[in-house]
Amino acid sequence: MAHNVSRRSFFKTSFMGAVAVAVASAAAAKETFNPLTAEAAEIVAPIKETSEFPYTVDAKYQRLPGNKLLYQRVFDPEENKSPLKFKHDDVSKITGKKDTGKELPRINAETLGIKGRDATLTETGGIFFSHHDGTVLPLRKDELGWRELEVALDVAAWSVEYKFNGFTAPGSGPGGVIAHYPFNPVTNESGTEPVVIQGMYSWDNSKVVERRGQGRQWKFDSGEEASRIVKKAARFLGADLVGIAPYDDRWTYSTWSRPNLKPFKLPDGSGRTEYFPTDPYKFMKGEVETFGQTVFDADWEKYAGFKPKSVIAMVFEMDYEAYRTAPSILHSAAPGKSYSNMGEVAFKVANFLREIGYYAIPSGNDTGMSIPIAIQAGLGEAGRAGQLITQKYGPRLRIAKVYTDLELVPDKPRSFGVREFCRLCMKCADACPSQAISHEKEARVLQPEDCGPSENPYTEKWHVDSHRCLSFFAYNGGDCGNCISVCSWNKIDQWQHDVARIATQIPLVQDAARKFDEWFGYNGPVNPEERIESGYVANMVKDFWKDTEPTK
Repeated sequence: MAHNVSRRSFFKTSFMGAVAVAVASAAAAKETFNPLTAEAAEIVAPIKETSEFPYTVDAKYQRLPGNKLLYQRVFDPEENKSPLKFKHDDVSKITGKKDTGKELPRINAETLGIKGRDATLTETGGIFFSHHDGTVLPLRKDELGWRELEVALDVAAWSVEYKFNGFTAPGSGPGGVIAHYPFNPVTNESGTEPVVIQGMYSWDNSKVVERRGQGRQWKFDSGEEASRIVKKAARFLGADLVGIAPYDDRWTYSTWSRPNLKPFKLPDGSGRTEYFPTDPYKFMKGEVETFGQTVFDADWEKYAGFKPKSVIAMVFEMDYEAYRTAPSILHSAAPGKSYSNMGEVAFKVANFLREIGYYAIPSGNDTGMSIPIAIQAGLGEAGRAGQLITQKYGPRLRIAKVYTDLELVPDKPRSFGVREFCRLCMKCADACPSQAISHEKEARVLQPEDCGPSENPYTEKWHVDSHRCLSFFAYNGGDCGNCISVCSWNKIDQWQHDVARIATQIPLVQDAARKFDEWFGYNGPVNPEERIESGYVANMVKDFWKDTEPTK
């Protein structure tokens, strides 16, 4: 007697058999999964598109002020008047696990020679930035991954973001500001007093006025053609993924902000002046002094000369091998390289649009929130740790965008199983050294009492305590990256992401979903102490320097 079996049922059954193989042999499992996963994922867990933003945004939602972003608040003198506070003083009461982050503010204060109180947000940020630019070496400077060699690579990776883009990574804006020394081409000499100019994230749209005045604005046959050509241009110019979002005012910061800078003579005998957002001489004595912020109304017409109609969202992959070394300083070179690349590519995409007569503003972390824009552009979903997760790179990416008055056909938000997987996994929360990431199973619409000063309430998400996050960054001597490194979506091969999609749809294997990549030998220990103490991080650092060919 014949039995009719649907393809969906067949793939579920096949997948269950493959799970059994996985337990016995990871290598065999790879051979079993590889030919099936792409088709199985489309049947068992098909990608869904929606016409609306996929997460709840309450009617009480208000735009986030740019001067309230975490790294912008570091430069607010008011933040230096009282110790930094976590949303939950002791998360062990919530998680039932040791709170590995609660002592960090005290430890950071002691780094500055302060006894008897916790570090302020300004002091915490001062420690972090002093490590970030190589001024001060990490506490673990004698360990593999934190040595001066790795610090040098990190500083080099970030150098274009610092020296040419205008360092918008902390959310500074509008646009980036850089200070370069004038050069005399006749004498071949550099000046000693820097000139402040716009960086790669320049808001100069004078070329648009020129092209339109010449009657040289390019006319597309349709919005579809314009979108296709703009995407092709962005990919050609260096973006790894590209999507189009409609301009949505909700995601633009209600104010734009940048830290105030003051000039200081360098102590190296060169006679040069350099601008700093903190007093470098006081910092070397254990005191952190900042000079406040300049806050701008978020007025597109005033500062950009137009009101955007479309946003081009661009994803930049971060280096897989470097991220395997998280939380070492070596891993921090990966976001540094991507931030440096972002400015160059966003600059070129904006110039392409300006050359054909359309206004364009290149943007990194400044101006507006990148993740909801990227979600609207169909590039990925929002994960537990608050990051964009794409099918191809997982959360191992950075985002730039270009705002334009060219009317493009927007892409649609896409769902491919991330939200369901994050409910089950919690690996990023377990791997966080400061316990900054929520262990709640469900994302929910956060209320003001759930949020810290730099977190916007009335949106559906999991809570992330940015004060805890920055406190570990300061202690660590640089970024952390554990949450990205251990993520089950952080793989090289697409088929393994398809496995994750399928697993979320099969009740019998949902609880084991986070184990698949461990069976396959990916990502290393989840426990943050074990990652270092087991020698895993040191071994990954050795592998990084040993292999001159990137992992593909």
